[in-house]
Amino acid sequence: MEDEASIALMQKGRLEGCGYIVTTVDTGEKAVALASSGESIDLMLMDIDLGKGMDGTETASIIAKARDIPVIFLSSHARSEVVVKGEKIASYGYVVKSSSITALDASIKTAFKLFEAKGR
Repeated sequence: MEDEASIALMQKGRLEGCGYIVTTVDTGEKAVALASSGESIDLMLMDIDLGKGMDGTETASIIAKARDIPVIFLSSHARSEVVVKGEKIASYGYVVKSSSITALDASIKTAFKLFEAKGR
């Protein structure tokens, strides 16, 4: 989930290059609708700051009540208040958007391992 189209397109291409199937949405409301649709979703990468409307942590909280999906927060901010906001929600990691695709891919793989270890 990314509200900036150019960043979403870039991230989508990078992730598809790693072999992932990627669906993008640009608002928290659309992410909740997608998660509620029954569509097969293995993991959500969620921007914390989404501009207007619900932010990523609020969106993740709503989705978590309906469905058990691992969430990794993405943000262009490494400021402590942004990181702490993400820590208040059960997530599988936090990645700064400027991180390399190698670091993002490693975080995704770790999230899958943690999710599986919980018996999901």
